[in-house]
Amino acid sequence: MLAWPAHPTYHRRMDFHYRYNVSADPDELWALVSDIPTVGMCIPGASDVRADGDASYAGMVKVRVGPISLGLNGKLTVDEIDNAGRQISLTGEGADRKVPGNVRVRIKMAVEPADAGSSVLVVDSEANIMGKLGEFGQGIIRRKAEGILKDFGENLAKKVAR
Repeated sequence: MLAWPAHPTYHRRMDFHYRYNVSADPDELWALVSDIPTVGMCIPGASDVRADGDASYAGMVKVRVGPISLGLNGKLTVDEIDNAGRQISLTGEGADRKVPGNVRVRIKMAVEPADAGSSVLVVDSEANIMGKLGEFGQGIIRRKAEGILKDFGENLAKKVAR
């Protein structure tokens, strides 16, 4: 006899790839990208991003998904950093106190030189939404995640642009 799980686990995985043109030289952009509290505050809805250990940071992101407002308390960890190659890998995890589920995001960012005095920020991201949060339709979650990443890149570019 088949038994249905009492509490089904929902899981959504989405991959994103973005390239942002930034009016700053690569070293200037890299200095910002490698400053985690500053880059964390470029995430739409982020607040109180602070060091929480050697390579980890804590903070909160408020976001609205469909009819639900979430306050994701989270942690951002630096997995790898290559200053010479201007590359960084991060893992972010967050959960809301009221809505069961969590979000886990792996982000790789790289700064590439472009035309004189400008750069390209490359962001590759894998987002996993689990639990009740994963019950939202794929389209709603994807649109929200795309909007957050688009705004993140624009916020970061504005912060460093001349």
